Amino acid sequence: MAQGSTLFTVGTLLRHAQDAAAPVRVLVSGTWLDGVIVGADGLGVILDDGNGHQVLVRLDSIVAVSFSRAAIDGEDAAPQEQDGEARAHWGAARQPIEAGPVGG
Repeated sequence: MAQGSTLFTVGTLLRHAQDAAAPVRVLVSGTWLDGVIVGADGLGVILDDGNGHQVLVRLDSIVAVSFSRAAIDGEDAAPQEQDGEARAHWGAARQPIEAGPVGG
């Protein structure tokens, strides 16, 4: 029986965080940057720190990504639902973040 590996990428994790409007921390050159992703493309993301500052970070500069699984799964959604800003898919159960198999 052949075993494969699962490849997790910075982009995959950031996309899930962006879809859930969850705050993230990214490690760039030894410094942790915090914020909510307000824009992204194949080369980088824009993080908004909630205090009027935004930073553009290149994906190839990010060494690590940290986020709250509860925020991505929508367990924090109740307070935001009261604001009327909840995202429609938050009520649905999310599957674990997975990428396809690598290797053969």
